[in-house]
Amino acid sequence: MNGTPTRVAILGAAHMGHAWAYARALTRSPHAQVVGIHDVEPEHTRWIRQDFGIEAAGDADELVESADAVLVCSANADHRAHVELAARHGRHVLCEKPIATTLEDAHAIVAACDAAGVQLHLAFVSRFLPVVARARDAVRAGRLGDLIGVVGGNRGRPPLPPAYPAWITDPVAAGGGALIDHSVHVTDVMRHVTGLEVAEVSAEAGALLWDCGVDDVAVVSLRFENGAVGSIDPSWSVPADHPWDYDFHLRLVGTEGALDLNDLAESVQVVSTRDGGPRGLRYASFAEDADRAMIEGFLTSVRTGVHQEPGADGADGVRALEVALAGYRSAAEAAVVQVR
Repeated sequence: MNGTPTRVAILGAAHMGHAWAYARALTRSPHAQVVGIHDVEPEHTRWIRQDFGIEAAGDADELVESADAVLVCSANADHRAHVELAARHGRHVLCEKPIATTLEDAHAIVAACDAAGVQLHLAFVSRFLPVVARARDAVRAGRLGDLIGVVGGNRGRPPLPPAYPAWITDPVAAGGGALIDHSVHVTDVMRHVTGLEVAEVSAEAGALLWDCGVDDVAVVSLRFENGAVGSIDPSWSVPADHPWDYDFHLRLVGTEGALDLNDLAESVQVVSTRDGGPRGLRYASFAEDADRAMIEGFLTSVRTGVHQEPGADGADGVRALEVALAGYRSAAEAAVVQVR
């Protein structure tokens, strides 16, 4: 294994919170050297440049050429262009979710990386939660018997300006709203833990809470190939001043047992009256840093030349997008949509 740090270029930081967290993990890793960040919108990169001393690059091609691997955190509709750029230079890629906004772009992304012989990783960070790994082991060992039901959710705050850039609620740049934004995480974890594939999707989606121009609430009902049923709540339904901003939960029901996991379980309750920070009751997580674990898994994959578990690949990204897009079609047509 090569002991030289992997040189990483960051293409796009439109997913500002995620890009910042990944940049923190990269700059703290002894296995990485961030060679620069490129985004045509300076505000997207401001905190990354300020907090981690990462230099902005004006030319994306030159930046990618100077790297061994590329982290893509641009707007969803720009993922294809940035991944294809990295692939042309023969660079391995970690791409933010969702993989794209259309299946045409998603398949093109996978094809470009396959043709270039480079690894494509998807930033499905929930796979790196220790509780998810333990749930997967339990299911794969048959401790729940045959799975008959799967329920999951990833609820969050509405991504509204000024805390979030405006593109996130642009139906073209983002590909939709809450359904595509959050359901892909839950779909991927369901597939990862159970080994089951979705066969049918029935969904409802609406703009009921925030008047932000895209769907902010949704419910996605699933039927898996083995006949098991499931549901996903991806809604932006967490109000202001709530003690947590986002959650992830999963319930698995089998013929011989059930299993529940919730990422809020690994947190302490803190009440603050201090100015200059969050006030009132807050949940402060003490869980392992899943962002850091994902970044280290990506770096190890690049160094060894082997895609490491539990990292998600391009096919995983495509499958999650298929379910999200089937959800939008189902909601629009009031019909059950076959996924495969």
